Amino acid sequence: MPERTSTHLSEADLHRFRAALSRKRDELLAVRAAGEADRRGQNELESDDGDLAEQVIEQDSALRIGAFDGALLADVERALAKLEAGTYGTSEATGDPIPLERLEAIPWARGTVREGR
Repeated sequence: MPERTSTHLSEADLHRFRAALSRKRDELLAVRAAGEADRRGQNELESDDGDLAEQVIEQDSALRIGAFDGALLADVERALAKLEAGTYGTSEATGDPIPLERLEAIPWARGTVREGR
């Protein structure tokens, strides 16, 4: 079992953040799966030049959103791993506690507002 570090968060806080992070991960995975299904469906349709141009624009937009969602998913999974390791709620850069208010706003935060992470 990984060594646990002390935290400024209560067990209730940790449970609440674990649930919020798990929900966010599930949401992001569902969006990713739906996007992949949409892209497969679009590839199977025959289309004219106008439809093709619209599909290219939609695919470009989907790729940008997918990249953002992929980065967000990685941050959410990192936060869940930190919960398991007992290091959740502390800045990765300094080890200082991340304020509860920041974690409530962004449960996957990697640092304090001052650090910009």
